[in-house]
Amino acid sequence: MTYIDGFVIAAPTAKKQAFIDHANKADSVFIEMGALRVLECWGDDVPDGKQTDFRRAVQATPDESVIFSWVEWPDKASRDAAMARMEEQMKTDDRMNPEKNPMPFDGKRMIYGGFSPVVTLEKPKGNRSGDHIWYELLTTDAEAAQKFYADVLGWKFADSGMAGMDYRIINAGEHDVGGLMAITPEMAEHGAKPAWLGYIAVDDVDVAIGDVGQKGGRLLMPAMDVPMVGRIAMVADPQGAPFYIMKPAGKEKSMAFAADRPRPGHCAWNELATPDQAGAWNFYGGLFGWKQDGAIEMGEMGSYQFIRHGSVVGAISPVAGPEGAVWTRYFRIPDIDAAKVAVEAGGGKIVDGPHEIPGGEFSMNCIDPQGAAFGLVGPRR
Repeated sequence: MTYIDGFVIAAPTAKKQAFIDHANKADSVFIEMGALRVLECWGDDVPDGKQTDFRRAVQATPDESVIFSWVEWPDKASRDAAMARMEEQMKTDDRMNPEKNPMPFDGKRMIYGGFSPVVTLEKPKGNRSGDHIWYELLTTDAEAAQKFYADVLGWKFADSGMAGMDYRIINAGEHDVGGLMAITPEMAEHGAKPAWLGYIAVDDVDVAIGDVGQKGGRLLMPAMDVPMVGRIAMVADPQGAPFYIMKPAGKEKSMAFAADRPRPGHCAWNELATPDQAGAWNFYGGLFGWKQDGAIEMGEMGSYQFIRHGSVVGAISPVAGPEGAVWTRYFRIPDIDAAKVAVEAGGGKIVDGPHEIPGGEFSMNCIDPQGAAFGLVGPRR
């Protein structure tokens, strides 16, 4: 179990850079001795308390700032071993020598201690079951679709290298966010049409297929292994909305859906329109653990209910299209009006919007030249 050394000190506000220079030298010693990381945090919102506070704890003067620091070790044994070597290190290493690397603060007023964590909560570093991890465009004209989306969203495309199929990887700057797949004659014979499909992570594809069936869904494409990618299957919810389930081969977290911050070119919103909102919650909530977190009332049409899975990732709407339940994926763009121009110039259609949405941004629903529906969201410049 990790072990933490915590420190609170007061340093002259005017010597902030001197403190940073000192810490960069001294803290590197802790890393060399086995510490996992060191954080030095300069106080910028340290309120006065009624009985005690950080400033009083270290007797900070008006011209001093409070610094809150900690060193994270793999375990207490590693920390104790490092501390046993510290006295000798201070004699031989200039970084720890007060004469060669003087402390720009009064060490006598430092408070410190060692702590064993009793609760640790972290955002997952990999994909969790229920995460949206990939988006895939099925299209009848791969070349035309590539040009259209490159113009609208600025995406770059690369050949996936998969034998026997035209599958292209979509890149949005730092991250790959999806794939573009040409519909083959065989796929067309089985009813494939241009569409955007999403992939949702599961712990076990075969078990998930059974759960889908038990909850009223259907298997559309049997499970298959894609070398170096993972195991996938296509299913549909009880109201008919198709999506993939996937167990990725790797452990790296997908950034296709930007849950951490707005990322242009990434998916920003996952919206399910369904004729059975309660049934959809029962299905997806039971399958993936999704929870409702708030709603916008839409009068006689019902309520637009937000999906939380870690963060808010989309919504379930009671307004379904003529073909029944359907997922719409909204991708982020930096300028909604420029995107509208690009959609129309590229032969696409604006079905609805742009409309202002909560938070001051705008969204619109579009259809690409081959007939695939998608959404865009972003600010108005």
